[in-house]
Amino acid sequence: MSERMPRHGLALSAALAGVLAAALSVTGCTAHAPDDTGTATGFVTPSPPGGGTRTDDERGDDVTSESGTTAVDLEFIEAMIAHHEQAVELTALAHGRTADQELADLAGRMHVVQAAEAKAMRSWLDRRRTRDLPGHEHDHDETMQGEISRSTLDRAAELEGAAFDELFIDTMVAHHRGAIEMAEARLAEQGDPAVGRWARAIATAQALEVDRLLEIEARLDSE
Repeated sequence: MSERMPRHGLALSAALAGVLAAALSVTGCTAHAPDDTGTATGFVTPSPPGGGTRTDDERGDDVTSESGTTAVDLEFIEAMIAHHEQAVELTALAHGRTADQELADLAGRMHVVQAAEAKAMRSWLDRRRTRDLPGHEHDHDETMQGEISRSTLDRAAELEGAAFDELFIDTMVAHHRGAIEMAEARLAEQGDPAVGRWARAIATAQALEVDRLLEIEARLDSE
């Protein structure tokens, strides 16, 4: 952490880390992302750059284009917010519907972590739009990799037990693989190194969760 960080900034970071720590049992990953000054800070994978470190007043003029944030960065984070929100909606349905406790626990952790990430990303994006680049609203009619359709979500809401588990795993594996493709596409572009590091972290974490989902699927198929 930066030595200049105030106590309440540390408290905010600790609170976010506490929420994201649930991901450790799934990903076992850690990484580093800079705050808005470019100073590296620790986080539990995956946390957005600058998430919850300092208030806007304390940040002052630190948030500038010198960080190298580009329109590509803004588009990536904006699209990832929408992508996360779909996962949050699907994982919310798992409670009381899944027949497998391991899958229920994993879905619960995904829900908490991705909701926290989406909130932090939106805060970061709003600050950047206001103080760096105008950006543009992501067109939610555009097809995202691994997008969860409304019909799939509606169907999931009607299922229970093994049928729900099968749909959940199939959908979330495709959804996570889509997030990996989005992250890799961002890594192929020039832009803010902080966003690039975060994209790499998200790709790693999502790949590990895909492995975990496939392991659960294999176990369920053998039972």
